[in-house]
Amino acid sequence: MGTGVPLLNDYKQDFFSKRFPQTVLGGLKLRLGYDAPFYVYLNQILLFLSPFFLGGIFTLLVELLVLEQSIAVYAYGTSVFLFVFLTQMSSTIIKYQDKDDNEIEIVQKKRNLLAEEDEVDFMSCLGVETFQFVIPAKKFKVNVLLHSLLSGVMCGLGLWYLLPTTLNKLYLNETSATVMVFMFGWFAILVAQYSLTVSSPPEPATYRALDMYEITPLTRPVYIFICLVFDLLNRFVSDDFLVANQVLHIVLVCLPVLWTLGVLPPVDALLLLLCEQVHVFLLGGSPVASDLALIILLFLSLVVFVAVYFTPVSLHAVLVAAALGYLLSLNVTGLGLQIFHSLKKKNKVSSSQRFGMSVTSSDGGKHSFLWSWSMSSFLYHLLVLTLVCTEAGIVNSHSDRIDSNVWNILGYVIIGLCLTEKLLRSIQNVYVLFGLVRNPLFPLNMDRRKLFEEKKKVLKVFGLVRRSVVNWVGPFVMLAYLCLIVTSARPSQDPLGTTLNPAVFIFYICGVVRAFRVIWQSSTHSLLEFSVIHIVLVLNRDPTTYSRQMLPLLCLAVGLARERVLQFLHKLYFCVLVLITSWTDKKQRRSSAAVLIFLSMLFFPVIIVIVCVATVISAPLMPLFTLPLFFISFPRPVKFWPGSVGGSSSVCPDTVFYKQFVPQLAQVLRTVFADGSLGEATPGNHYLVRYQDRLVWVMVLERGACYCTVSIKGLELQETSCHTTEAARLDDIFETAFTRETKSRRAIFNKYPLHTLTPVDASYVFTYSDARNVLTGVIDNPDSFKITMGSFLKSLVWLILHHVNSVKKKERNKNNIPVKEKLKDITSSVEKDSSHAEKHEMTEINHNHASNAFSNRQTISPVEECRAISSRSNNKKTNSSWVSLESFTDSIFSDDDNVFTKKKLKPALSGDGAFPRHSKIQMSEPVTRTKITSLDGDDDDIDHLFEGILGVPLQDISKPKYSSQPKLTHSKSRGSKLTTGTIYKPVTNLADSPDFKSPFSSYISVPRKWRELPIEYSQFSKYLDIFPHDWYQHVLSLLDWSETGQSDDQVISEVLMDDTLTNCYAQLTMACYSIFDLQAPFRSASHLYKYYTGDIPWNAMADWVSEDRELHSLVIKAFRYGFKMMVDQMLLGRCLRWMSSENVWRSTTETGISARRVTLPGQVPFSPPNPTSSPSDTTLYRALM
Repeated sequence: MGTGVPLLNDYKQDFFSKRFPQTVLGGLKLRLGYDAPFYVYLNQILLFLSPFFLGGIFTLLVELLVLEQSIAVYAYGTSVFLFVFLTQMSSTIIKYQDKDDNEIEIVQKKRNLLAEEDEVDFMSCLGVETFQFVIPAKKFKVNVLLHSLLSGVMCGLGLWYLLPTTLNKLYLNETSATVMVFMFGWFAILVAQYSLTVSSPPEPATYRALDMYEITPLTRPVYIFICLVFDLLNRFVSDDFLVANQVLHIVLVCLPVLWTLGVLPPVDALLLLLCEQVHVFLLGGSPVASDLALIILLFLSLVVFVAVYFTPVSLHAVLVAAALGYLLSLNVTGLGLQIFHSLKKKNKVSSSQRFGMSVTSSDGGKHSFLWSWSMSSFLYHLLVLTLVCTEAGIVNSHSDRIDSNVWNILGYVIIGLCLTEKLLRSIQNVYVLFGLVRNPLFPLNMDRRKLFEEKKKVLKVFGLVRRSVVNWVGPFVMLAYLCLIVTSARPSQDPLGTTLNPAVFIFYICGVVRAFRVIWQSSTHSLLEFSVIHIVLVLNRDPTTYSRQMLPLLCLAVGLARERVLQFLHKLYFCVLVLITSWTDKKQRRSSAAVLIFLSMLFFPVIIVIVCVATVISAPLMPLFTLPLFFISFPRPVKFWPGSVGGSSSVCPDTVFYKQFVPQLAQVLRTVFADGSLGEATPGNHYLVRYQDRLVWVMVLERGACYCTVSIKGLELQETSCHTTEAARLDDIFETAFTRETKSRRAIFNKYPLHTLTPVDASYVFTYSDARNVLTGVIDNPDSFKITMGSFLKSLVWLILHHVNSVKKKERNKNNIPVKEKLKDITSSVEKDSSHAEKHEMTEINHNHASNAFSNRQTISPVEECRAISSRSNNKKTNSSWVSLESFTDSIFSDDDNVFTKKKLKPALSGDGAFPRHSKIQMSEPVTRTKITSLDGDDDDIDHLFEGILGVPLQDISKPKYSSQPKLTHSKSRGSKLTTGTIYKPVTNLADSPDFKSPFSSYISVPRKWRELPIEYSQFSKYLDIFPHDWYQHVLSLLDWSETGQSDDQVISEVLMDDTLTNCYAQLTMACYSIFDLQAPFRSASHLYKYYTGDIPWNAMADWVSEDRELHSLVIKAFRYGFKMMVDQMLLGRCLRWMSSENVWRSTTETGISARRVTLPGQVPFSPPNPTSSPSDTTLYRALM
């Protein structure tokens, strides 16, 4: 709240001026904010003062000795009961009678929808609207009788409580004290009684947003009754309560001030707070996650207390306390819920079962051992329970015969275990020494996942050692320590605490129950408490006698002191932090900040007193208007909101992200809580988890042996500037802690020391990505298109090669032919085919004539006319205009459907029947000659003629180049198919069955369906010069060649020398590249956007690619990868080199996601998120805690 901003604006000032008097006076509405008749105020004042007038009359009669005190109390209480009852009954009767007669008319008269919420049009002094405004009817009719009875009893006892005779006796006839207590005491009773007569006032201390059961009117009378009860105890039980009675009379006078300040909790929060404090500090339990579980566990703990209290033998008492203490420290409520749900599922079929859906618990799986109840968990707990009973029985039964120094040795062992546990826990955090120094063992940079996880394995060892200390070694050592000390002279005969008086013996048994339970319920804290206890016992002059009598009481005192000391330190830190930031934070700096800081330093003892009081009653501190002016708020349970966890959560479109994230985060929290890398999971601790633009708030609700209950809530996104600023600071803190580029830049000290948010650990969690980026200035850059196309080309080469390699591998696995047999068949086939070729005395024409790897020259076959005549025959063999690859005389390996089985290879003809000039000698198996009946036969006849008779296709190099091609036409609509008037035919073919120089090239040969290209060779030949040969060879070297049965180096060297394979991929890649090429000199950002979304302008190649879903998906994915890499380079710098390792570019085929890691010289390696993420894809992000 900066300078110039008022603490209360006009609307809030008006609101405060109306509500504050109601809070002080118990509900009197003396300022309405609008003109109201005087009788409205008069009726309220009469209702407020009527009990006082009646009480004054009875007080005079008692003081004048006209009536006895007891008679006056009964008479006055009855009078107030009748007054409140008749008042409420009249209001209820008028409400229901008028509701039946004039409901519509009253609604029209009473309410003005455009006015304030409490504005009413009053008609008369005794009108219905006046009654309903002054005396609202109770929501539940039983409360009419209940509130009337409470009013009568409270006022009757209050009369006796504030009689001048009683006050003079209590304060030794001190007149001033008597007058002050009498006046302000009656005011407190009137304020509390008015809420019962009418309705509850606006309370600053609000625990529930809605008062569904009319509990709020009981809040103020409850505190009056507490004072009255101690007065009755002082009168009828013992004079030991005299001091308490005197103090509570003073407290009664101060109650209106405490109610106004909101220091006293509502009655429901008060009851839950008392139950929790008794359960934790007297019986050794833990704060729990629900109100019902708290009541159940408190009842079970009281049963254990009663059992130990009435056990006549100390050995039996120790066994009961040890066994039941371990059982109650387990997740008892979780077991009950699990049994309840299992019975409910058996008795009633759920909706998911009716529809055939399986229900899987989030706690299931390999991580569920000891975190949920299963057969293995039952056996484990049964084994531990047996060991506990055995150790407790043996040690306690022989405690009188064991050497007296053994307990001293065990005490020092406990101290050593406490220090060891603290060291093992701290060494796993990113910062040590109160968050000031960075841990040198913690990984420097979590962006490098493999390196991060390798270094975290070292810290994992410390976590496992800590688990053994906390879960097994420490508890059993403390159990032996207790069994040696908590005993009697004759353990098998004498009871515990024989020399203690009854009042102390109750607390002694509470200490015994708590000690044997807390070693399992909270082992970390119990190690610290027992260490302090042992130091106290050692420093005592008579340790034996003192320890046997006072150890359980010391457990109670030290446990309470430990928790309150930590609270005091936290509250003091909070006060100092608010005081400092009121000046350092410009948005909070006001003109009065310097004055407030000076006054705070001047009255620092007062601040210390306020902090101490808040610590004693376990109440939070509340800075007034975020200024360093502190008030004490009302105490409340650790789970400081009513209702179940998540019951008040709101549902929005972002909820789905958190619902998917929570189970994944819960699995990580199991590990880190068990290892201690997040510190000790004490109930009430809060953690913030940050990933992308989301924040998750984790609060520990309950902690016990082998379980921990947390509340995980997703916070609102940073939609405002304030939220964005806060999130930016969180990101700065996390990046400083978990992201380091090099060791030279490693910071030794924390850049944000003593910050309220201290980073503790980082983990990898699988979750959905919803990152939003603003690309202004990036995609509209003139160089963005060039960079995108360069990255797209390399991405396409990578994706196509890996995809073809994967497909070929699956086909070979289906055939399931051993590799050695395949190679043997190939060798024999080669020898056979070679001899067959020599028999026909055929030689290749124009061997290696052109040095260009992508030749375009053609020849006309002598059978051209025959092909032209037979073109009307069936289409078993499709003839097209071809541009073939350069051939080699030593290319002897054919790529067909089965690369190891030779087939009849057909010659490739041009559109008019011509054979290509640069074709190779086709080898085929000997076939039976086919009889030729006429030149008008089928194409098959012509094919069999040249295959069966000649064996190879004939070529004539004397013929001129022939390039007759069908004329292509297309419709105006984008995406329409190519038409020639008859059948769509490809224009360019990469070879029907290319022959490779290496037998291993067939492992990654281009699929047959991708060899026919619908564009002229001349249209994409200009791009062949930019084909990335080096990158292509690098990707080939990264493929899996294990199925070849040969060494990778040998296979890679042979494949890299096969120019035929290179030509195939070069032409296919550059043909796909031509889809995105534009002739315009400048490509706008809209082009990149359209290409990224798949909106590609129509052309023949794009139409052909779109017909093959497999190739289309690879092309679009490659362009998106190229686009994302362009964004990375524009934001982080130019990519000057590509690392030659598998970590440069890796493909995750299981989930369909490709991720890459590009290393820039002198920059931080980055792994951008998946650009094609969909609801079915998951991306790995880090969760910072």
